Amino acid sequence: MSMSDLSFILPNYNHSAFLETACNAIFSQSIAPLEVLIIDDASTDPSLKVIETLQKKYPLIKTLQNKKNLGPVQTINKGIKEAKGSYLALGSADDYILPGFFENALELLEKNPTLGICTGKATHFKASNPSSLVIEKTSLPDKTHIFMPHALKKLFKKSTFFIHTNCSIYRKKYIDECGTLNPKLLSLCDWYINCQIALKYGVGYVPKPFGAFRLSSSSYSQALKKSPAKNQMFQSLMDQIHSEGKEWTRTVKQSGLLAQAGIQMVLFLLKHPRYWSYFPKAFFKKCQFALKHRS
Repeated sequence: MSMSDLSFILPNYNHSAFLETACNAIFSQSIAPLEVLIIDDASTDPSLKVIETLQKKYPLIKTLQNKKNLGPVQTINKGIKEAKGSYLALGSADDYILPGFFENALELLEKNPTLGICTGKATHFKASNPSSLVIEKTSLPDKTHIFMPHALKKLFKKSTFFIHTNCSIYRKKYIDECGTLNPKLLSLCDWYINCQIALKYGVGYVPKPFGAFRLSSSSYSQALKKSPAKNQMFQSLMDQIHSEGKEWTRTVKQSGLLAQAGIQMVLFLLKHPRYWSYFPKAFFKKCQFALKHRS
């Protein structure tokens, strides 16, 4: 197994029961990472004991510990700042990656040295049945493809293509260029930086399952949907978009990008007439698609 120039960042908060599965999947890859940074966010469960045991099994694991709970965004940013690899993968302790992820993604990135991200198919599983994976539907052709910014803008406009973080490998310098993840964007922070990088440097797509994520009502993103903080998150997103300048604002509007942020984002925009310009026809079509497939 050859060594890659990849830093795998694995934030953890009270996921001691899932850490071994996540790490076994990482170290079962055909290419080994340069390092695996587990950043524990002041867990109150036996996570630290589990991580200590895993370090003995996998010496490439490096542990960072927050003295107090900082939340997932700042914890991930801490890992990004510490990472030494030229490439980054951002994982989650309660999810896991699938065979061939590192090999296929890194090969495409090496062949295309200016490409920002390589992503693949996402799968999901119910918390009660982690071994039963469902591959998410996609309208993309079943072949490897590179979408440069102009083509990607059109793709976002006419399809439901979504860049899943746990199925992606990034060129670290582009994440650094964006200033890491914005804590004010909460659960939207990784999606936003995915879109920024992809719409500036392009994204490679490999039609193979790369990652499996857990469906849970207690997840960070699900909890936010029921929280008053979600409206402030949406407002922070709009503030961030506008702060990027007119060209980026135009790109967001033309691509119907905000449809990817979900129905609650749509409802937020509808309540604010100053944001109605973010509703091109493509936006409504994608919302209709989402509602149809939820029912």
